[in-house]
Amino acid sequence: PREVLGHPEVGALLRAQALGPLLPPETQRDLESSCIAAVKAKVEVAVAQELQLSEDTWPEDVTSQDLEEGLATRVTGLLRAHVDRAPQVTPEFGREMAHSLLGVLVAFLHSFQRKVERFLEAPGEVPPTDGAPGRAIALANCCPPFRAFAERLAQFGHPESEEPRRQAHAALDRVTRACGHVLTRRLFEDLKPYFNKLMKRKWLTSSDAFDAIVMLITGFAQTLRPLHPEPHQVLVSDLHRRVLIEYVRPLLQGRLVCTSAKARARVAARLGDEARQLRELFTRLDSASPWLDSVVPRLRELLVLEDTAALQMEVGALARDFPDVR
Repeated sequence: PREVLGHPEVGALLRAQALGPLLPPETQRDLESSCIAAVKAKVEVAVAQELQLSEDTWPEDVTSQDLEEGLATRVTGLLRAHVDRAPQVTPEFGREMAHSLLGVLVAFLHSFQRKVERFLEAPGEVPPTDGAPGRAIALANCCPPFRAFAERLAQFGHPESEEPRRQAHAALDRVTRACGHVLTRRLFEDLKPYFNKLMKRKWLTSSDAFDAIVMLITGFAQTLRPLHPEPHQVLVSDLHRRVLIEYVRPLLQGRLVCTSAKARARVAARLGDEARQLRELFTRLDSASPWLDSVVPRLRELLVLEDTAALQMEVGALARDFPDVR
């Protein structure tokens, strides 16, 4: 009917909006439901095949472009073809189709998440290769286009779209975290011996250990350049949190004992200087968690407090605001 009405000779004689539906409402709903179910079944098989084809390439030195232009583009393209056409029937049919395909996408993303975690966390038969960071970056860079498409499907306004939308985001968050863990694992292995040298007597007179920490993190940041802004921000914020936890841990463990006000003042001065350098470092890295930078200055303030009641109050406030450092 749409093609007939679009013909110049016929269209000039009729007003399309004046024509009523050709089928009873119940019959139309049944046909629409059958169409949606058929599309869902077909697309489920297609996206599962795309994921399997992509997974077979992951052990190779796959690039971000390979995965984005391959897996992400093909999967969203399979869904988009139906999402774009469905509203041309009726807006309601478009909403129902979008909601059904959002469910397909959620199931796909859960499978994608499990496969990524299994692939990245598998012990493997050989040590990690130099290509591991590149593969983790490529997999993480798949998340933004999937996330954007999940948002688009949810924005069709189906009343039950919020929960699958949340599930889609949760699955992608787990993929990003798994990739981030692979990317930072080697870094923290390299940082460990230098963190172990902090808050000792030699640390008060030599900045070598802290300088090495800053140098390693700065060098690591260069490897993150291929990451898209969204996973980059997540990874840097988590790195920021973990570095500060490792930095303050030896102080909280009582590794360095101050027996005089002069000793406390020296430690406080060193903490103040290194807190500034850490703040500048993570500002350069565009960390989205600048509030973390206050933990070291607040510990510094504790060192110079003389009043016991005030000290107890500040310790309680610190534990409340930064539960990870306890």
